Amino acid sequence: MKKTRPVFIVGGSRTGSEMLKTMLSASQDLDFVDELFLYCPRWLHRDLDSNIKGYFDDTGNSTSLERLLDFLYSGVPYGWFWTDVEEQLDRDMLAGELAGKPLSMETLFDAILTVHARMREKTGIGAKFPMHFSESAKLIEWYPNCRLIHTTRNPKAVYASQRAKHVTGDESNLVCAYKKFQQFVHINIQTWWTARLHQSLRDNGNYLLVRYEDVVRDPQAQVKKICQFLEIQFEAGMLEPHQYGSSFETIGGGKGVELSSLKKWRT
Repeated sequence: MKKTRPVFIVGGSRTGSEMLKTMLSASQDLDFVDELFLYCPRWLHRDLDSNIKGYFDDTGNSTSLERLLDFLYSGVPYGWFWTDVEEQLDRDMLAGELAGKPLSMETLFDAILTVHARMREKTGIGAKFPMHFSESAKLIEWYPNCRLIHTTRNPKAVYASQRAKHVTGDESNLVCAYKKFQQFVHINIQTWWTARLHQSLRDNGNYLLVRYEDVVRDPQAQVKKICQFLEIQFEAGMLEPHQYGSSFETIGGGKGVELSSLKKWRT
């Protein structure tokens, strides 16, 4: 079986990355690890890099493989992946993959991707949002032949989705106004970062910009285009992703692409 290039989905929040990851995961070859938060801007939340450095600095002990594994499986690192890490990664397999290697973030990341794919009997490694997309240059540095899929969406829709997610209406008017302003600033920064990333990589043959609206309107044509870019076989099951719901409603249990998401945010 042909080994595919590493594939990374990068982009801002609420841009359809989960839908796209679910679609591409139907591939017999390609595996995706969920958000690892390797590197993130400090004003968003702590990332794995600062978590690890803080842990070993606080204890005053040097980094060892066993102590690193203890920390990774402690439930302390930020993100859903790390709260469910025992289901995601076999500890013994990860230890074997890291044995004898320098314990850098690069080697740890590669070991995680390799073990995760091997457990699912797939040959292609990949990840969705492994680090904040402003740090995407690191992915190219670590994997010069990787494929980068950059997910984007109308920033007004992104803001509406973020606001619906974080502003419940249960707090005071002042708190709600502050949260709305906070998300407004966040999405403006995200949009600026998105533009910078696209401008820096648009002429790179290993980079593809994918618009959420395009995928929803014509999923078959867009997914086939993405598969061609990734050099993987298109599978009919890619057009029936599980629907996880959105900021505006709980869908749950359904499959396919929901067209209503293109207009719902306007209300």
